[in-house]
Amino acid sequence: PSKWEAVQPLQHRQPLPEVLFRAMFVVGMLWGWRRWSATLLLGFEGIARIGEVLRASRADLVLPCDSCDSVTGVAFLRVLKPKSSRRGKGRIQHLKIADANAVSFLEHVFGPLDFSLQLFPLSAGVFRRRWDKILEALLVPKSRRPTPASIRGGGAILAYKRGEPISDILWRMRLVSLTTLES
Repeated sequence: PSKWEAVQPLQHRQPLPEVLFRAMFVVGMLWGWRRWSATLLLGFEGIARIGEVLRASRADLVLPCDSCDSVTGVAFLRVLKPKSSRRGKGRIQHLKIADANAVSFLEHVFGPLDFSLQLFPLSAGVFRRRWDKILEALLVPKSRRPTPASIRGGGAILAYKRGEPISDILWRMRLVSLTTLES
């Protein structure tokens, strides 16, 4: 490690545990926050940075119903201005969601939306306040609460648990280096 890393060690975000993701999703649905829950699901299953999902409009989301493709049952989210574009990756990238139940839910919630609408119609601050409110309702201690940035790590761990090859997880996360994934 460099000198500054020795003085101030790097601290990685705590990944969102799958069980907590599921609980948060259900509470969001019970409270009538369908688009909040769908946004959470899209970020988790797509292994996305939450900001990428919060900036997306319906026009950026390709569902099976949009492409007359009910056979493969996958969804894609176009990521505009991705963080990794500064590191030599493409300026426009995409996420892939292949879980059949997740895709079906995303079609149900986002499918009817006009293409000009944002997937999550409120601000990032509102997303975060709802996040915190749900964690409070689930009695997660403040010291143990993950942040919305933990969605990406949690999704990566879920992909690994499902048996996805490391090379596929790297591709889905749009990472160049295995070292980055290891961290």
